[in-house]
This record gives sequence, C-alpha cells and structure tokens, in this order.
Amino acid sequence: MRLIRARRQTAWHWPAVVNFTLGGMAAGFYVLSSLMTVLQGSSMHVESQPMWFRLLAPVLTGLAFLSLTIEAGQPLRGRYLLCHLRRSWMSRETLAGAVFVLAAALDWLFPHLALRILAVAAAIGLMISHGFIVYRSQGTTAWNVPIVPLLFVTSAFAMGSGLLLLLLGRGWLAQGHSSLIVGLICVVLDLGVWLLYLRWSGDAAFREAAKPLRHPISQIVVVGIGHLLPFVLLLAAMGFGAGTWLRYIAAAVAGLAIVVGGMGQRAGIVLRAGYLREIVQGQPKGNAREAYPASSSPVVAIHGN
Repeated sequence: MRLIRARRQTAWHWPAVVNFTLGGMAAGFYVLSSLMTVLQGSSMHVESQPMWFRLLAPVLTGLAFLSLTIEAGQPLRGRYLLCHLRRSWMSRETLAGAVFVLAAALDWLFPHLALRILAVAAAIGLMISHGFIVYRSQGTTAWNVPIVPLLFVTSAFAMGSGLLLLLLGRGWLAQGHSSLIVGLICVVLDLGVWLLYLRWSGDAAFREAAKPLRHPISQIVVVGIGHLLPFVLLLAAMGFGAGTWLRYIAAAVAGLAIVVGGMGQRAGIVLRAGYLREIVQGQPKGNAREAYPASSSPVVAIHGN
C-alpha cells in the first residue's frame, strides 16, 4: 500500500544551491590555482598574482556560508554545527570551510607554503563534505546514490577551472598550454561522471526523480554549454598564438560556459531532482522504494547526514 507518494523536498532552496555552487567553485579554484603555481613556476608565482586573485576563494566561501543564514531562519544556532563532527557531514563542512577561509586568508597576508598546503587540504575536504551531505540524505531518491560525492568533487574542480580560465590574463595564458589542459581534463572528467550519474540506476524511482535532469533544456545547459562548448573552445585556444586576443577570448568564454553549466548542474540536483522517496507499507526490507517508517519526518530524511 502506498502511504505517501514521492514529492519534492521543500527544506532546501536557492540558498543551498548558492552555498554548494560558490563553496565548491571557490575550493576547486583555490586547489587548481595552487596547482598552476607549481606547473608554471615563477611565471605564475603566488607573489605575481594580483592580491584580489588570491583572496577571491576565501571571500566566495564566506559568501557561500552567509547564504545559508538566509535559509536557516535562526542563524545564531549555527554555533552548534561543530558539536557533531563524529557523525555529521554538515559539521565537517563547517570545520573544513572555516579552516579553508582562515588558512587562505592568512596565506594572502603572510604567504607561506605550510598555509597554502593547509588551505588546499581544507578546500578538498570542503568539496568532499558537500558531496556527502547530499549523498547521506537517504530519504531523497536521486541524491542517495554512491556516485554523488564523486560528482560534487569533479563538478567543483570543473567550476574552479572555469573561474580560473575566466580570470587568467593574457600573460599567464602565454606561458603554455597547462591551464588549458587542466581545464580540458576537468571538463571531460566531470562530463563522464555526470553522464554516469544520470544512468546510475535502472530503478524506476531513481529514473523518475532524475528525469528533470535528462530534460532537453537541462542537457543543453549542463552538457552543451557547460561541457561540450568549453571542450571545443579550449581545443581551439591551443591552436591560437600564445598571448593573442583570440586565445584569451576563447579561454574566457570557455571558463564562463563551464561556470554556467556547473551552476545548472547543482541547481538541477538540489531543486529539480530532490524528490523524497515514497513510503510504501509492506514493502520488503531493502527495496529501493522503502525509505523510512511511516513515522519518520521528511525533514529528517533530507538533513540526516
């Protein structure tokens, strides 16, 4: 007997999308910009970057967390988030985000390798936490699949590479293909994981919940604009002369397209595919349609991380 039909979750809205998008993009951007510092050596040394460039990631992360106060209703209770580090991915997200912002800001003021390494580690932890927050929402059909944490990591790196390409100057792009190659790798990996996610399960409940993500408009935004267009542009940029305006414009447009596609990707997952499992009485234990006993709260199902 079907007790409650599958219905869209109502606990998370645009502030959650903003948090996942800005936080993930900032973390990916910071890790990749640090990687580019190593790959391009002194030509993109940390001291050669504009001050705002190095401060951008912690600022975006701060704005990401600030957006959650709009949705929380009682932001002062946020001080309790660090009380459940052993079992809550939200607590781990808060810790990783706080360490990332602090270490990155200190590295901006007093550049040091140890601070940069700490900030990079915290940024990676933030990306992983985002994925597990969504994955551990066991009552939400399209979220509770094992590939979701990986998807949030590859998406964060893709958006980070897009922001990096959008902000890189002609001088840095003239140093070689490394930034373009990194962008290509991130785009290809994220596209592969995204397509795998859409076809992850043949279960009827999952396919129905993920149906909005397979809609033609969604595919145009996420796959077409967010992945295929940047792939073509980045390949074309490699053929243009180093330091030319065509190379710079192609890389910048590719970066913007990647960011737009990443935003569409995360908005689609949170807002369009966030369907709670239907509750069925008498369903065999372990069945994909059985989520919680009838007494369980849908809100707990969403936030149980």
